[in-house]
Amino acid sequence: MTINIPKFEDLPKYDSPPVVETVLGIQFEPLISYRSAHAGWYWKNYLDEKWGSIKEVPFLQDQFELFGDKKKWGSGIGFSVETIPASRHQIIRTDNTRMLQIQNSRFIYNWKLTDGNKKKKGLYPSYEKIEPEFHQLFDSFKKFSIDSGNEELNINQWEVTYVNYIEKGQLWETVADWPDILPWLSFPATDVMQQKPDGVNTELLLMIGENYGRLHVTAQHVRIGSDKGPEAISLKLTARGPINDELGIDYRTGFKIGHASIVQSFHSMISKEARVFWGFKGE
Repeated sequence: MTINIPKFEDLPKYDSPPVVETVLGIQFEPLISYRSAHAGWYWKNYLDEKWGSIKEVPFLQDQFELFGDKKKWGSGIGFSVETIPASRHQIIRTDNTRMLQIQNSRFIYNWKLTDGNKKKKGLYPSYEKIEPEFHQLFDSFKKFSIDSGNEELNINQWEVTYVNYIEKGQLWETVADWPDILPWLSFPATDVMQQKPDGVNTELLLMIGENYGRLHVTAQHVRIGSDKGPEAISLKLTARGPINDELGIDYRTGFKIGHASIVQSFHSMISKEARVFWGFKGE
């Protein structure tokens, strides 16, 4: 079965998108022999001096996207599997724009926009740059896993996330303005007690293809950095799906599916005015 994935050059392009974070992640069956000390071993022996610091953070539970009769209802579509508590480590590059996160069942690569670099033109690295960086680092982790006495990685899921911040003053002043940016949002019209929109926290779930994966879209009213930070719309798009040998979906193909789904969905769910504001190269 051939999966039709749009080519990178055919996807919508923006000069200054509101993206502040891009994440590529792999989930695999837990490494039985992995311990916290392995994170330090990997950091010091398999990464170069650009990766300047490491810290321990809470463990991420395994999560799976399920379809058909296996789909879970009620608490959420994503199905979590409880595991023995362990640790996750974040390894941060000295320029604070890149972060690796590793644990006994996850390998995650983050790009983040930093306060010091916000005004630099062309700061946002395109997906064409981020993906090869992930593969290079993941290859080193796979080698490390074997060298350290662990087994080969049995990958079971891929994940791609884009986080966007649309700050107050950029296309909106009050929550009631949000549908002018995101037309799929709407607020009930009512005069009862002089009610007016005061906040939004919503999630939209979209199937990708024939069980290729699922796109989670969340829109939330937040303050950036702290409870006194600037107000913003946090628009987060996460595409996640299983490794599927029958469909020919390995994690590399999954990344391409997820990226295309996110970029096309972002483009289709924002208004024409927002497209112009962020420099869409087709209008």
